[in-house]
Amino acid sequence: MQKRVFIVDDEPKIGTLFTNVLERDGYHVEAFVNPVRMLDELGDREPPDVILADMMMPEMTGVELLDALNEREVGVPVIIMTAHSSVQTAVEAMRQGAFHYLQKPVNLEEMRALLEKAIDLYGAQQELDEIKEKQQAEYPISGILGESDPIVQVRETIQTLTGASNTTVLFSGETGTGKNLAAQTLHYNSARSREAFTEINCAALPDNLLEAELFGYEKGAFTDASNAKPGMFEIADGGTLFLDEIDSMSLALQAKLLSFLESRTFRRLGGVEDRTVNTRVLCATNADLESSVKDKTFRKDLFFRINVVNVKMPALRHMERDVMIIADSLIDRFNNELKRNVQGFTEDAEAKMLDHMWPGNVRELRNVLERAMIFAQDVRITAEDLTLAPPSQIGDVHGTAGAFQFPLGRTIEDLEKAYILRTLQTRDESYASIADSLGISKKTLWDKRKRYNLDEQVER
Repeated sequence: MQKRVFIVDDEPKIGTLFTNVLERDGYHVEAFVNPVRMLDELGDREPPDVILADMMMPEMTGVELLDALNEREVGVPVIIMTAHSSVQTAVEAMRQGAFHYLQKPVNLEEMRALLEKAIDLYGAQQELDEIKEKQQAEYPISGILGESDPIVQVRETIQTLTGASNTTVLFSGETGTGKNLAAQTLHYNSARSREAFTEINCAALPDNLLEAELFGYEKGAFTDASNAKPGMFEIADGGTLFLDEIDSMSLALQAKLLSFLESRTFRRLGGVEDRTVNTRVLCATNADLESSVKDKTFRKDLFFRINVVNVKMPALRHMERDVMIIADSLIDRFNNELKRNVQGFTEDAEAKMLDHMWPGNVRELRNVLERAMIFAQDVRITAEDLTLAPPSQIGDVHGTAGAFQFPLGRTIEDLEKAYILRTLQTRDESYASIADSLGISKKTLWDKRKRYNLDEQVER
């Protein structure tokens, strides 16, 4: 598509010269001798890709033109042309939003290079803005569904926190309660929404790999470090880093995280240079951190540092009839994804939904409804369509393992795999707590999860 350039200069010869030059380069060019007229034209038309404007004009200066464009919210790059004696004024114009300046008499090659750079950067920024607008639309605060008091409190807290874009926040609650959704909602509705939202599950990596992922490393920092690599703190600079299952972090790494939170300064592994970033940190846990502090498995000073604001995500069983509000939303979503036309639930199905304790919370609800909508034969979901695990299989609401049956004739390895899998599926606790209940170390549990490929069978 042909790029459009507006030239604004009170000397007609300048406009004619630049028009001839740039049209030969493939641009669509319009020249104006009066900036006021150019502004009037913008009121009825699509703005150009770039504006080339003289600094000193009778009707208004280049700086005044910038102010007028900003008032009209015309986000177009502006290149100022100025005489040698007004270079300082042009620099001031850049401070107020001008893309760059050209000194008269204008070097045509320099002008071409600046125009190309301005258009490329403007196009990239437009694409980024469109992506961010789409993300903001996907994560409205109203998207945290429910009308019960606990969920209303969550939305109100997040709304308040959008204006405190540096505050560290702890999201706590059982597995599947939507801590990740709440964190993303906070990010995309805050002043940091135009920058990256980056997340990492602290339980998914052993400590040495987690440290390298968070802080990055220099070439030669360890055997396989053939190149330097930035860490998550750098990648999320200006944006948000979400640390899920923060309770799984070792005490040594907790100390390094605390140091970063206090100073926003760190060193890459193997590095000597202090690096400072402006990264907001959000944390999440399904563990009782106060108990972990008492057990000395979580640092007390770090707990106080990340617990500035604690957003407690309620369990689905404590949200009254919100289960049906969320279920209706999920039906709309799956109707689109599965090309179905399910209209809701029968009375028996609704009663069954409200009677269930939902130990897996919203994640469990989503999985149950997806399966029900795949196999449902009617326009409404029936009680028979809902496959809900009975209490004897899921344990009680506090996450106890419940009954476990295993056929004879299978290997010890099969038994170990099945038992660990069942424990992971039914316990709403951290990996550290689960490992302790199994009588193994957290590292051993991590090794067995990878060996048996269990993470693909468990949503946490």
